[in-house]
Amino acid sequence: MKARLVLLPAPGSGHMTPMVELAKHLVQHNFSITLLTMGPAFPSSSSSSSIASYIESVVGLDITFIELPHVDLPFDRTKSAMAHLSLFIEKHNPHIKNAITQLKFSSPSTPIHALVLDFFMTSMFDVEEELGIPGYIYFASGAPLLALMLYLPTLDAKITGHYKDLEGEVEIPGLPPLPSLVLPEPMLVRDEGYQSFLSHALRFPKAKGIIVNTFAELESAVLETINEGRCLPDHPTPPIYPVGPLIGVKENPEMSSNACIKWLNKQPLASVVFLCFGSMGTFPAAQVKEIALGLEQSGCRFLWALRFRSGEGFSMPSDANLDEILPEGFLDRTMERGLVWPSWAPQTEILAHPAVGGFVSHCGWNSFLESLWGGVPVLAWPLYAEQRLNGFLLVKELGLAVELRLDYKGEGLVKGEEVERGVRCLMGEYEEGKKVRKRAKEFSEIGKGAIEEGGSSFATFKRLAHQFAQGT
Repeated sequence: MKARLVLLPAPGSGHMTPMVELAKHLVQHNFSITLLTMGPAFPSSSSSSSIASYIESVVGLDITFIELPHVDLPFDRTKSAMAHLSLFIEKHNPHIKNAITQLKFSSPSTPIHALVLDFFMTSMFDVEEELGIPGYIYFASGAPLLALMLYLPTLDAKITGHYKDLEGEVEIPGLPPLPSLVLPEPMLVRDEGYQSFLSHALRFPKAKGIIVNTFAELESAVLETINEGRCLPDHPTPPIYPVGPLIGVKENPEMSSNACIKWLNKQPLASVVFLCFGSMGTFPAAQVKEIALGLEQSGCRFLWALRFRSGEGFSMPSDANLDEILPEGFLDRTMERGLVWPSWAPQTEILAHPAVGGFVSHCGWNSFLESLWGGVPVLAWPLYAEQRLNGFLLVKELGLAVELRLDYKGEGLVKGEEVERGVRCLMGEYEEGKKVRKRAKEFSEIGKGAIEEGGSSFATFKRLAHQFAQGT
């Protein structure tokens, strides 16, 4: 009889996508999976269509989705996004407890062996203890951010004032000295958002284990530091399970019927630079025009997924009106070598396509893993959340990205000539770019080997599955 696991993703594609991929792998180890999903946390966002696509992606697998009751929490623009998200999730806790209780008692012969929580769902540890079900954290980012989260309570006691105002660098075990402005956005100011972020960090020691979407060969030094307990000096460190890269890649992306893929099918091998900035990443019209200028002057082939946010605050990006935001005549002048796609684009398939040779990215962790899988080097243009930390380390430590600009304040337009030089470097015109391209290919093969039988992540997954099966 299969053991049951309940997975709790936070809202948003950056959290939902890696949780679904984890579920697909767990099913292969003879588990029955239930995912509890909640509605959108921010105004103007929608989850119904994306949830439907996730359900479609697991057809035939023993994975069930249960949608939690709606929670109405109007967004207070005087609060940070982090504070709002934490409160939104906490208001779901009674519904989550009811759902798990019903699952537990509806089929007592098949007990729930573990709860797997997104790292923004740590308030559920109180419910986990009450129900007597072991709780694990699924950390859908890299080991450096995990090291920071584990060390944050120590850092909080050492540093007073706002992190953004610090002179000098921040020391975190296992990481190089960090400029304060590359720290995750919720950390920069000690407001309600920071306190929410810290509250999650304080609960990490409660986890029975922490599952990380990375692989040992990519981040060996920081993983070793974490396992030695140096990031969590006052508590035993939970067991760490690096099981990545977990991404949903189709075997033959060239066979897709999507118009972007059809266009890529006509392009030479590794000749196209792909620009995409995640589900929330957009630019003002003036910056869009500078990007267009840089692409035109670079002479490179490009595929640009361009969405636009016409509202303010946390409104979701929408399909772009290209005639309004692009320079006059740009589409005509570049039509022989470029495609601007004004809507959602199938990023995973695009990055796996052999015609793609570079990726201008916001440095979200999922996006990075997808580019690494395809052996595609990155031009780092971080925008929000932990992306500056990711971008800094991809450039300075891992050598898997070219940096667009040494400016962590994110102030002022990135000019067209900067975009032009960055794209040309990324595509191999300069020595720096050539080194990054070679290294991306090398780590692509290492990452694919990690999840295959005999690989490091494969072995870790077997160990994790055994732990789950024990119900401890």
